[in-house]
Amino acid sequence: MQKKNSHTSTLFHYTNKQSVILSILKEGIKFGFCKEILSDKHCVGIPMISFCDIPIGNSAEHSHKYGRYAIGLSKEYILNNYSEGIGPVNYYTSEHFIDAAFKLLEEEKAYRDVLEKMSEGKKKDSSMTINGMYYEGFPLSKSEIPFALNAFLKSDNYHRAATRAIGLMKRYQSEYKGKMQVNYDECEWRMVIPEYADIAENKKCRWFWTEEEYDRWRKTSPNKFLDNMTLSFTPSDINYLIVPTNKQIPSIIKALSHLKEVCGNPISTEERSQLYSRVISFEQIKSDF
Repeated sequence: MQKKNSHTSTLFHYTNKQSVILSILKEGIKFGFCKEILSDKHCVGIPMISFCDIPIGNSAEHSHKYGRYAIGLSKEYILNNYSEGIGPVNYYTSEHFIDAAFKLLEEEKAYRDVLEKMSEGKKKDSSMTINGMYYEGFPLSKSEIPFALNAFLKSDNYHRAATRAIGLMKRYQSEYKGKMQVNYDECEWRMVIPEYADIAENKKCRWFWTEEEYDRWRKTSPNKFLDNMTLSFTPSDINYLIVPTNKQIPSIIKALSHLKEVCGNPISTEERSQLYSRVISFEQIKSDF
């Protein structure tokens, strides 16, 4: 007898409005900052898109919390095209794990301090290209170059390793609306934008490393999403379009009939038919799955 898998071949992104689903279809899924309280010492604002791979027949609690509209994308498609930026969340029970990740950031800062000391009193007019990336820097003597290069590479590697780990870490359990919840039950996957990644011309992505910094941004930013940063897909990559009840199926079908593009690309008659076939309701799911 074949063993039933407890996870799906689909990654679901939940929301609470049909208009958001239609916006996702037109533009792709946008990246937004999420505040993660990782420990009593560490709170980080991370740019991400969240998914889960809970079987839809078991998703009543999840949809109640995050919205009863959802788009389900092929997990195979996302892993084949975005494997470097996505993964299942690592749920930790001991803060020693998160402390180890932040220790890497301390090591990174130590190497950055070495570079800053070497640059003291020097004019910033030098540049180099490493692994296809362009960097500006300071002119160095022949004897300084090996030390500077070693410090730069170690700093960069430590930062990448630390942020990669932190971006996919979450407490096993935490408080949600005044009650303790087991986060592990959410089966979360994340697509994370690395810190310092290019997000626009002459603009790099920055994370928020304190709760105060994140909250200040939330109060002053008119848009909680990152401009020009979206997860794109085609109609054939969509496995499900879920609405709350059967009565809402005609409404989304009508909206799909007027849809002119998916993720900025014109939609064909065949692709529109594909979208129609992906529509299902949580009411049906509760009854039949």
